[in-house]
Amino acid sequence: MKILETTRLYLRTFENNDAYRLSDYRSKEEVAKYQSWDTFSVTDAYRRISTSKDIASFNKVKANYQLAICLKENDLLIGDIFVEVMTRKIFVLGYTLDSDYWGLGYASEIIEAFCKYMKQTYKFRKVLCYVYTDNKRSIHLLKKLGFKRISKSKYFGDETYIKFIR
Repeated sequence: MKILETTRLYLRTFENNDAYRLSDYRSKEEVAKYQSWDTFSVTDAYRRISTSKDIASFNKVKANYQLAICLKENDLLIGDIFVEVMTRKIFVLGYTLDSDYWGLGYASEIIEAFCKYMKQTYKFRKVLCYVYTDNKRSIHLLKKLGFKRISKSKYFGDETYIKFIR
């Protein structure tokens, strides 16, 4: 099920046939380096997909969701976003993009569109992102999109960024 479309991308729910592709890009060393996993097996992918296929809405507090980022031109799965609803007005957003598609503006495009969607559809006001302190590309992306750092954890080695959605 398509959730939203941008100029070059669309966001949709996952399907079982996405498992191998999901495992493939999430297992790349340069991708996993900035995530909470070292490898992401096909079994991991099937497990994650099974919890992410039937999404009715994105406003259930304490729920989390995973969505597929696809290229419109050829329907290729190039990444995913993670959403965790903290309160009726705040959600956490995570994103993973296949390294073959880094630096092309896809992450900016889908993050901006999804934040706008969450504001317009569900009236969310704030979005939080957690990023490892050594993930300079992601930190640059968040700052470019208007996120501000609000905390830094030496224990977890990450930083928290917030954006007020307008």
